[in-house]
Amino acid sequence: MKRILFIALAASLFNVIFVTDLDCEHCKKKIMENVAFEKGVKDMSVDVASKTVNITFDAAKTDTLKLGNAIRHLGYKAEVVTFGPVESKKK
Repeated sequence: MKRILFIALAASLFNVIFVTDLDCEHCKKKIMENVAFEKGVKDMSVDVASKTVNITFDAAKTDTLKLGNAIRHLGYKAEVVTFGPVESKKK
């Protein structure tokens, strides 16, 4: 039973918000152009005013550690402030 639950969770979409130390539009562009192409990233946005990076990702392909490391690799800090599953849209 645990194995099936893990597989079901791994196929789900999750959302994470990182707080960073970006401070300009160039920083935003650098993050968007690099992190958006990480494996498993489905959607993302970067807000310079709040210094946040919001990423929706497929947990079967990546995780918050890998995404945070991708941001850090670009020279920015990346601290998780919010993390959770994406709620499915009901018809």
